[in-house]
Amino acid sequence: MSADGPPCRERLVRTWSRRGPLRTLLGPLAWTYRFGVASRRAAFRVGVFRRRTASVPVVSIGNLTVGGTGKTPATLWLAGRLLADGHATTIVTRGYSGRLGSRTEVVGRVGEALLDIDEIGDEAALLSARFAGSVVSGADRVRAVELAVEKEGAEIVVLDDGFQHWRLARDVDIVLIDGSFGFGNGSLLPAGPLREPVRALRRAHAIVVTKDAPSEELLATLRRHVPETPVFSAELASAGIVDWTDGALRKRPLGELVGRRVVTVSGIAEPRSFYEALGALEIQAVEVLEYPDHHRFTTSDWHRINQAAHRADLVVCTEKDLVKLRRFPFARGRLVALRVDFTLPPTDEERLYALVLERLRLSEERVNGRAGEVG
Repeated sequence: MSADGPPCRERLVRTWSRRGPLRTLLGPLAWTYRFGVASRRAAFRVGVFRRRTASVPVVSIGNLTVGGTGKTPATLWLAGRLLADGHATTIVTRGYSGRLGSRTEVVGRVGEALLDIDEIGDEAALLSARFAGSVVSGADRVRAVELAVEKEGAEIVVLDDGFQHWRLARDVDIVLIDGSFGFGNGSLLPAGPLREPVRALRRAHAIVVTKDAPSEELLATLRRHVPETPVFSAELASAGIVDWTDGALRKRPLGELVGRRVVTVSGIAEPRSFYEALGALEIQAVEVLEYPDHHRFTTSDWHRINQAAHRADLVVCTEKDLVKLRRFPFARGRLVALRVDFTLPPTDEERLYALVLERLRLSEERVNGRAGEVG
């Protein structure tokens, strides 16, 4: 199965993966972006802008580059473990592609979205559908954490995509890196994929390399910049397929895809791993339909997908796309999504989870110490 996407996306990824003339051409804009990042960081450090500390511990799952590194599966993994261990945990997300505007809302509770997907966006809808706790969405992450505590009784907040959010202090920063891409050409936007310089990793408490094993070049870069920071490797592993039946996600065996004729549909930042996972199942792709990240599917899109589906056994999409496509009429059980879970080797999983718990314990001790001083 081909993993080729639209030419514009492929050219951009190729450009960002190596040094070349376009990187040089866009260099001045990258320096302007770097100056803006540094200025904002300095403003918080000297007190021009106030950094807020929440009343409960906050754990951030973030990254350093644009594009997909597996933040949503990682957020679900960590929040799920904390919840299963008896910690009242709420996920806070920005709500990309939603229409909440300046509002901050509880958007999900016990595996059910409380608002329409057009309001909350695809990522918040997926988190709401898969997480057994509560999900709060809003552009103001400080207010979102406060709402999680006030309305949901949150004792711990897991912040989806919070590494560059300076206004809210975090107790744990976990940064994900795509092992197949690394830091690309090493340049900041728009000349490269970096949202911050690599040295920003010094703020991270743990680094997790996802998708592929880290290359020697990537490991050398990490040793140079963050020699003391623990580095883990994780897979985004296929865990089955799901469909939307009677208002809920229903899980089905992965084997149902093996050798089937399918239409693939993806609207995510980096679909390569999606294609590779399907290719491993020896599917026969009769058509590959690819859309921009956070794409809002229209009736015209549905017609195109449905027309292609006449030549296939199943329509297979990503789980983030399923929560958007479920509103359209497909034959029962014909529209399925590939479920991807964040998985670490058992020893690494326990080490990473223990690191998070230790940081949370230290945070609780600091809070209790301050309360004692006030008392």
